[in-house]
Amino acid sequence: MDQSLVSNPMKLALGKLDLSTAPPAASLRPGDGRGALALAGSGDIATGFSAAGELGAVVMTVSRYAAEFGGSIGRRAQAADTRKQSADSVATEANARRQSVEGVNLDEELVRLTTYQQAFNASARMVQAAKELFDVLSNMI
Repeated sequence: MDQSLVSNPMKLALGKLDLSTAPPAASLRPGDGRGALALAGSGDIATGFSAAGELGAVVMTVSRYAAEFGGSIGRRAQAADTRKQSADSVATEANARRQSVEGVNLDEELVRLTTYQQAFNASARMVQAAKELFDVLSNMI
C-alpha cells in the first residue's frame, strides 16, 4: 500500500474522466467524486459468474453473488460442524459401551474376591481338622 495515500487519503484519485469532452483532461476537477460513486455502485452491476461451489452459472450483481457465495460457504461449514458433533457423540457412546463390556466392576470383583477368600479359609480349616484327626489317630496307635 502506498504510504502517501495512507497518510493523506485526499491524494486518492476519485475523479472520473469524461472522454466525450474535448480535451478529456478538462473534465477532471478537484473534488470530483464521480469515480468514487462509480466504484461504490460497482457492486450493483449485473455480471455473469461461472459455476463455483454450490452455485451454478448465474447472472447477478456482485454484491448479491458475494452474499450468496458467502452464505453457501457458511451453510457448508455449519453442516460440517454438525457432522463433526454427531461423529463425536457416536465415538463417545461407542467408547462408553466398550468400557462397560471390557471394564472392571470393582463391586463385582470385591464380592468374588471375598467369596474366594472365605472358600480358602474353609478349606484351610478342613485341612487343619484332618491333620488334627490324623495326629490323634496316630497317637492312639
